[in-house]
Amino acid sequence: MYKITCFTSITPNELGKALKGFRFLTTKEGFEWKVDGYSFRIEPFKNQPRHNMNGYRVYFDGSIDGGIYLFDMAIGWTHPKITGVEFDLSVSSRTSKDWINDLISRNSFRTIDTRGLFRKGKVGVIAVNDTVTLQIRSTKGKQLKLIECLKEVEKIREEITPVEFDLFSFIEEGEAG
Repeated sequence: MYKITCFTSITPNELGKALKGFRFLTTKEGFEWKVDGYSFRIEPFKNQPRHNMNGYRVYFDGSIDGGIYLFDMAIGWTHPKITGVEFDLSVSSRTSKDWINDLISRNSFRTIDTRGLFRKGKVGVIAVNDTVTLQIRSTKGKQLKLIECLKEVEKIREEITPVEFDLFSFIEEGEAG
């Protein structure tokens, strides 16, 4: 699932009123929109910063194109400052040790700490609790470009996701043709 951290001047109450027209449901955590097994969720920070900006975490699964569209529709109009883009990747057959060994063996990833911290370009890669988190964080005072960051994270996600082959599906496809 993708996670975007952003800040905007709109309060959670104002955002909730605006999202009702888009059929977002108000939940205990924030606002959620679901369709065809996919979800898009906006959660205000529980402890808001003291300055005039309100913090939000936006979660979505599915394609990045769909996520970008929903982000722009739901919160893009508030001109949010994006400070973080993340993706959590879990594969049931992989443990943290498997992830770490795989990432150490790849020359394109720089090892920061052999206990599970790596970097490739702007993307930090953290292997912990049998999950790999891909993240891009902004430097102090800067904001991120959402589309560029999502594409960068997606590219690395595709690179490290193991490809599992099912020999029986190849046989069935061969017989059908």
